[in-house]
Amino acid sequence: MSILTTLILPWGFTLLHVHVALRVTLLWILINVTLAIYIGRTIAKYHLHWWHSLWLPLLFALMVWVRFADYGYWFAPIYWVLTMLSLTRE
Repeated sequence: MSILTTLILPWGFTLLHVHVALRVTLLWILINVTLAIYIGRTIAKYHLHWWHSLWLPLLFALMVWVRFADYGYWFAPIYWVLTMLSLTRE
């Protein structure tokens, strides 16, 4: 799911000529934040290693480095913090 939301969907939004503000709102805020919380809960539920929480932020940072504006890097630590916060909540 991390690959889908961080690598495939941004390219799809770009190919569909989705406006930048809408892309940031829908994809980077709503979808990725929801996924970060889901990943944290899944890690807690199945007692997975903490490093699984790094997949989403690292893949996102890679996509920002390849294609998008530098302000996107701020979202990577936000996703990681949200994952870790939801991991601690059971």
